[in-house]
This record gives sequence, C-alpha cells and structure tokens, in this order.
Amino acid sequence: MVVKRTFENLITFLKETRAELKKVVWPDKRYVAVATVIILFLVTLTGLYVMGIDFVFGKMFKLF
Repeated sequence: MVVKRTFENLITFLKETRAELKKVVWPDKRYVAVATVIILFLVTLTGLYVMGIDFVFGKMFKLF
C-alpha cells in the first residue's frame, strides 16, 4: 500500500516536472557564451585581487 502510493507520487512528480520544463525559456548559445566569458573574467579578476591582498598582508605580518 505504501509502496504503491509512493510510486504514484513519483509518477505524478515526474509528469509535473516534465510539464514545467516545457514552459522554460532556455537562453540561446550566444548569450550563454557571453555570460560565461564575463563570469570567467570576473572570477579571475577577483582571484587576482584576493591574491594581491593576501600578498600585501603576508608581507606586513612578516615585518612584525
């Protein structure tokens, strides 16, 4: 009884999920490519900033 109800709930969930996925407006390839480049640039820039701050504080703490 519990297994049957669980299986029915799973089937219902999968049907509803499929219906919702059909409503999704997916971005085109150009948008994804541009967004990926921007994100990689910002992550690199942030990493360099953190590395610079770490370097400066490391040198300062070695002086003390």
